Parts: sequence; structure tokens; C-alpha cells
Amino acid sequence: MHGVGQILLQNRASVLDAWLARLRDTAPGAHPASLQLLKLELGTLVEKLTGYFLTDDEDGAGAGPAFKSVEEQAATTSAACARDGLTPMETATLILSLKSIAGELLDRETSAKATELYRMRTALDAVVDRLALVTFAAFVETREEIIKRQGRALLDLATPALPIWRHIILMPLVGIIDTQRARQVMEWLLEALSREEARIAILDVTGVPLIDSRVALHLTKTVEAARLLGSQVIVTGISPDAAQTLVKLDVDLSNMITRGSLRSGLAEAFRLLGQHAKGPIETMI
Repeated sequence: MHGVGQILLQNRASVLDAWLARLRDTAPGAHPASLQLLKLELGTLVEKLTGYFLTDDEDGAGAGPAFKSVEEQAATTSAACARDGLTPMETATLILSLKSIAGELLDRETSAKATELYRMRTALDAVVDRLALVTFAAFVETREEIIKRQGRALLDLATPALPIWRHIILMPLVGIIDTQRARQVMEWLLEALSREEARIAILDVTGVPLIDSRVALHLTKTVEAARLLGSQVIVTGISPDAAQTLVKLDVDLSNMITRGSLRSGLAEAFRLLGQHAKGPIETMI
């Protein structure tokens, strides 16, 4: 193992340059700034890999505490690749290319016998293969986290709670209402009612493509939860087709205030508050 470490140590700059050239070939569309950041990650990985091969660790490839540091840096590098937009194939190709880069270096720089050279190449290949597995797992984990964050951001945009008048908030819903999102709608609506000290909440479902019994059940629960806070909920935007569907399904909406449009829902909110709109709002209702 020491022979691999010594050769990597003496040729660290050339190994890194060759690796960066492979990176440019692998991801030609990558932004220069991203390549510069990945250069730092790859440089640290070469440094830690060199340190691993220079240790007295004889437990084999990928064993012992010395390799832990290499694995952690490989995972960090892979996560950086995922954040910078590289694909799983590009990332795996980048890591595995170290085999040929370092292998050619060993062939050129070592004067060891064939058996010793074979042992060194085998150790190098085993380590790089192990790092490829580590980087793949880290890449997938990072991408999943990015997707989750993007999903949460989309939900934030699709479920806003907007104060539109004193004691009145509006939550326009767009898209499919599933169980997870229904919980979020209830949670954010109750938080907005408490935060804004609102007495009326208007849930506009004009942008919800499907209103079935499940969605109606979620809406009913939301209305009941708001009622416990001393507030009322007006549901607007139920289409004629959705109304017929709910009637056929025998969904009980008797405890829910519904209006056909947001305009009439706003008028009902003012009526419930016992207020008379003035100025521009009067023309809206």
C-alpha cells in the first residue's frame, strides 16, 4: 500500500489535473464556477486517499479507521456533484476514472516487479470500486433531499394564507389535494387564523381539479378545526360537476358554508363580520 501512497504523493498535481480534465469531458455543460468548486473537493479527496495508502493499515481495501476519512470526503464530493447538476452516470464515471488515471501513473512511475505492481493495482481498484458505491449512495441521498426541499417549496407556493382584510384570510388551493397536503392545509390555515387573529377564512378550491369524498372529508375536518378556534371557513369555487359528484356520493356538507365564486365568498365574509365594504371593495362584491 505504501508504494501507491508514495507515487500519489509525488504526483498529486498531475493526478488532479488529469482528473479535472476527465471532469470537463464528463460534464461539458457544467458551469465554470461549479468546476472550480469541484476542483477543491477532488483535491481534498486525492489528499485523503494518498494519506490512506501511506498508513500502516493492512486490513484491506475499505477497512479500518483510516478509510473512514476517505469515504466521508467521497460522499461530500458526490453531494457537491449532485447539487451542481451532474447526473449519476457523470458522477460515477468521474470517480471510476481514477482507476485509469492512477493506474497509468503506477505503470509509468513504479519499478516494482510484476507481482508487486499487480498487488498495487488490485488494491487501488478495490478502493476506487468501494468509493464508487459510497458516492452513488451519497448522490442518491442528496438528490432525494433536494427533491424534498423543492417539493416543500412548491407546496409553500401552492398553499399560501393571505390576509386580505381585517379578520379575513384567503387560502387559494391549486392542484391535487392528497392526505399529506390536506394536513398541511389544515396546519397552515390554523396557524394563519391564530397569527392574524382572523375570524373568517376563505378556502378557494377553484384550482383543485378533483373534488371527491376524500377531499370533502379533509375540508370538513379543516372547517371543524377552525371552528374550535372561534373562526368560520367559507369554501368557494366548487364547480357544478364537483357539486353533482358530492351529491351522488352523499357527502354531508351541511356544516360547511359554500359559495360558487370567490367574489360571493368575500361578500359572505363581510356579511358574517357585519361590516359594510366601502371604496374599491364595494365594487368587487
